[in-house]
Amino acid sequence: MNDETPRLAGDFWVYPSLHEVTGTSVRVNVAIAVEQPFDLQDSDVAVELVAGGQSLSVAEAPVPGPLPAIQMTGANAYALYRFDNPDGLAPESVTVTVRGGSATFDVSLAVG
Repeated sequence: MNDETPRLAGDFWVYPSLHEVTGTSVRVNVAIAVEQPFDLQDSDVAVELVAGGQSLSVAEAPVPGPLPAIQMTGANAYALYRFDNPDGLAPESVTVTVRGGSATFDVSLAVG
């Protein structure tokens, strides 16, 4: 991934990572720093993946309800998405929106 630094999306630090699932889809995992586990619901987060100059359609999104979280010294919620990419277009950017605040990441070298 070109952008290797978490960014603020509103009040939340976010960081996406991309993984190729097949030649026709891309998985996006988003880590979101939260104060307490289960602070965020699936409906609080949206992710847009642009590839080949177009937004790809979401094939899978988090299940309804609180996002799963891991707590160590801080807590991270996780939102897992899969996007259809039937033409095998190269991902260019990911925009993560959390409760109205957005952060965009250059992912042009993330999957290859």
